[in-house]
Amino acid sequence: MRALLHIPESVLQENKLGVQHVMELFKTENWKELNEIVVSRDHFGAPASRFGDEYWDLSSYVDTKITNKKGIFFSEIASEYLAMEMKLICFYWMYVAGKPRTGPVIKTTTLISRHSKLNQIFKFLDSYSFKSVETLSHPLVFSEFCSYIQTQQYSIANCQHIFIIVANLRRTTGVLPFAFSSPTDQTPKELAKEYAALDKVKTDQFYAIPTRLMELIYAEALSIVESLHPHRDLIHNLLTDLHDNYLIGKKEIDQKIESGQWQWLKKSEPAYRIEVSKSKPSKDFEIIESYIQETPLAKLVPTNGSKFKGWITNVQTACYIVCAAFTGMRRSELYGLTADSFKTRVFNNQKYYFLQSQHHKMVQGRPQTCEWLTVPVALKAIELAEALSRNMRSQLLTDGDPIRVHISDCLWLNQSSKATFPKVRFEGSMRTHFNEIAKAANAYITEADLEEFKLINPNCNPQHADAKIQLGKLWPLTSHQFRRSFAVFAKRHDLCSSVAIKQQFKHLDVPTSDWYGEGGLDSKLSYFQLDVELKALLREVQHEMVTEKIHGWLNSKDELYGKMGKSIMKERKTTAQIFSSWDHVYSLVKAGKLNLVGTLHSYCLAGYDCQMQKVSSPAACFTCENQLIDKEKAKNWFQRHKWASEKLLYLDSIGELTASGYSHFVTQIKAAEKVMHHFRIPFSKLKMDGAKYEQI
Repeated sequence: MRALLHIPESVLQENKLGVQHVMELFKTENWKELNEIVVSRDHFGAPASRFGDEYWDLSSYVDTKITNKKGIFFSEIASEYLAMEMKLICFYWMYVAGKPRTGPVIKTTTLISRHSKLNQIFKFLDSYSFKSVETLSHPLVFSEFCSYIQTQQYSIANCQHIFIIVANLRRTTGVLPFAFSSPTDQTPKELAKEYAALDKVKTDQFYAIPTRLMELIYAEALSIVESLHPHRDLIHNLLTDLHDNYLIGKKEIDQKIESGQWQWLKKSEPAYRIEVSKSKPSKDFEIIESYIQETPLAKLVPTNGSKFKGWITNVQTACYIVCAAFTGMRRSELYGLTADSFKTRVFNNQKYYFLQSQHHKMVQGRPQTCEWLTVPVALKAIELAEALSRNMRSQLLTDGDPIRVHISDCLWLNQSSKATFPKVRFEGSMRTHFNEIAKAANAYITEADLEEFKLINPNCNPQHADAKIQLGKLWPLTSHQFRRSFAVFAKRHDLCSSVAIKQQFKHLDVPTSDWYGEGGLDSKLSYFQLDVELKALLREVQHEMVTEKIHGWLNSKDELYGKMGKSIMKERKTTAQIFSSWDHVYSLVKAGKLNLVGTLHSYCLAGYDCQMQKVSSPAACFTCENQLIDKEKAKNWFQRHKWASEKLLYLDSIGELTASGYSHFVTQIKAAEKVMHHFRIPFSKLKMDGAKYEQI
């Protein structure tokens, strides 16, 4: 069987037959043959893991540039049968139905994430000596499991993920040779709220960095990049010479061992490293000094070998911060940056700068190539990072191993020992050097920082924040904070709209982008002083305008449309006496019993109780009982009809009209036609491929 990032239909059928065979082997308890089934292969097609292994190696199916988790373990489950059940579930997710909907199976990274939650379920079953996951269907056992989860003191998010896996197990009933039925009607979210640790019930949003601290940290990173960028080739040559110096020493010792001259030494022994170091033609500090003497680097670069490695990693981290801070990219997207990622575009005589990378989030199969708007200094950060990693990338590229070749274009590499190949840096390494840069920037928390932190982080868990963010302590910098800070300060300083943030962050919807920007508007409003008299005057004017509109609709013969509009027209005779008085209508408006809010295309008498946050199309309001359209608004529907028709025809002409796009525009066209027909506004019927749409 084959596991691929993109699954062709023929492979799905092949996998289905293989899965049926595995199911039969499990049912008949033919463990010997089942244990020999290949579950994963390496890049050359050779078996990497078999069903009976305690570790399934999935490194060929993950992007090693963005994750350091490359497989799943089953060794924590002592019961052999429970371990086999757990393996079968993971096998089922891999090859058949990773998602509840029909379609492609889950990505390997999702499988690895799910396995960690599934492991918690089976550890409970194993610790209580239950024989099968089926026992979790019993109400008493499930109650005991919930209590077990509660004792683990998990956060609400972690709990919810575990209970989602329980819900996923229920969907395997009828497919896997064991049945599970949930003994509760509660949703995973409800269960998570009930059994999460009391101090972790509130979701803890990633932190945005207070202004003063952010400026200090960003200034430090920019200073490093700006000062070292002119010397990037010199630094590359220095790193290359240090590596060549090591290879010469290594070659001399290897020749002595292979010729039999040194029979007392083996390459696997600790003494081998010592002898290689002795055999190097030059000491590391001598090579470093020879490069930096009489240059501006003499005061910046440490000559000690180990300190020099740390300094190089620090410089690389500064480049990472610049790229992250001025794009808002996710960590996985930053790890997709390459030497030629910086791009420029000219639009309307304005030059724009972009970083090009791979977008993985919510993408099935191969990642998408996308661009993120950035600033010119990002070019210097990319070029400096490229020079720092050039020698390491060359080592990986010429090795021939497919995984090493794959990561050879990554800029964020580290080589802790010259005896080993370079590796991709991950969060642990980044955080260590984030702290180094924060310390160099003197980013220690003050009272003013704490006050601003509370303002721009309204969704943080106060108990967690109090433990992490303390007066006088160093700011705890993490990679995702750059993304949150980008959104918050874009909102705070009106740098872009929520829609622009959605595009920059590659979000699926605007509410997610608004969530990232939480605290930005609050911090902006904190700088405004309230004029009480002006506020009262504006409120009075607003009440008068609303009264004028509603009184006119109730006491005229004007045509209205929409559910509320038709209702008003129908009841005008019966309500004439009640609403004939302008003052009476005004009193109802002032008391909040009548309300009104307008959009470009209609009015809503629900007022601001309906904020229309989820309305992506004006046609979506047609089912609302509060919608009202008058003749003035109807004219705008004529423009909406024209715009939607032109957009639909254009997308169809270039072959980019999807089913969802067709539905989005056609519903608006139909809605506009209904309005124009009601108000007797002439319009041209839409024609497409020689066929006319059904007209009202």
